[in-house]
Amino acid sequence: MVSLTKKIVIAGGGVGGYISAKRLTEQIKKKNIDAEVLVVNKDGFHYMPPLFFDVAFGYGEPEDTRAPVVNMEKYGIKTAVDEIQKIDAANRTVVGAKGKYQYDYLVVSLGTDVGWNAYPGLDKDGVHNFTLEGALEMKKALSQVKDNSNIVLLVPEFPYRCGIYPYEAAPMLSLYTKQRGRKAKVTLLDPIPAPIMPVPNGGLGPEISRFLKETLDEFGVEYVPNAKLREVDVQKKTVVTSSGEFKYDLLVKVPPARLPKALENSEGFVFKQDPRWSPAMPRSMRHPQYDDVYMAGEHSLPTIGIGLAGVFVESMAITASGNIVADLTGFAPAQPYSPVTCVGYAGERGWMGTCEVPFDEQKGMYVPKCYFVGKYTVGRLLKQGFYGGWIDSLKF
Repeated sequence: MVSLTKKIVIAGGGVGGYISAKRLTEQIKKKNIDAEVLVVNKDGFHYMPPLFFDVAFGYGEPEDTRAPVVNMEKYGIKTAVDEIQKIDAANRTVVGAKGKYQYDYLVVSLGTDVGWNAYPGLDKDGVHNFTLEGALEMKKALSQVKDNSNIVLLVPEFPYRCGIYPYEAAPMLSLYTKQRGRKAKVTLLDPIPAPIMPVPNGGLGPEISRFLKETLDEFGVEYVPNAKLREVDVQKKTVVTSSGEFKYDLLVKVPPARLPKALENSEGFVFKQDPRWSPAMPRSMRHPQYDDVYMAGEHSLPTIGIGLAGVFVESMAITASGNIVADLTGFAPAQPYSPVTCVGYAGERGWMGTCEVPFDEQKGMYVPKCYFVGKYTVGRLLKQGFYGGWIDSLKF
């Protein structure tokens, strides 16, 4: 007998995958839909990447950043640990290293890969905290910083994961060394004209940009805008940019974002205008070629006019899962893209911004409008508490 149960496969168990799976299972139960949800993730953990920052600076431990993917099953979500190799959308199949997964609906949320080899020397030196392993290496490197060191924070290109990251990290690098009684010069090399300003694809507007620049000044960070990377000269320990050459004792680097290999290997999943990204249709988050495929990962955010950040992925996932429920029931209203709140570090304090995400009919994409809310001591605790609580919800 042929099963009529609809199979929904979620490719990726990160923020977008988890939100999609959880919201879908909640609606399946609530509306008594004959469907099941399977999350396929490359390893056994669900990670909260913003907490890698805390690990790098000694405020958190590795176990604070992750929870077993299998714990999603307590919400009725099935899980499989497998590295996805490609998507055969024509045959509704996700191909993994260990097996194949048939679907009626697919949510793609595979994040981004890194392109260290995109610039000469970038893969040869430097530390980062965009993975847990990288955060532990950065923590070790920071503990070894000597007095009167030059610390260079390098942003090779825009957009990159977590648009506010360099403007959080640079003041923290200054604060970290000062608190340990060491003098250090911190330089931020930014490829754009002002902090997080370009629109579309990631601009947070003049209010937040001005605040971030003031914060850099407050912590004595040398800010160099329009610094287009040419190469990292490892022998001379120098970053060569269009704005000059900068010597470093410690290089902290932001990874260039690239399309995951699984999507590179899949027919129709490379955005023709820019192969770093994958296509998506604004408003529905459907794949433009496959009606049964929804895109809810960082790899598709620039395609619809939005920068790379987990809060924006969360809204993508809410939209995608809402529209799958609409497909399954024929009654649920389509879910619009949601406004988001951004919370960041400003040294020992934290700050908050909020973004509306209206759709521009003429441009055919979203054009975020963001506002600065304020800087508060409790803001830092709010950010840590939110992400810590997220992980704890999957631990118990």
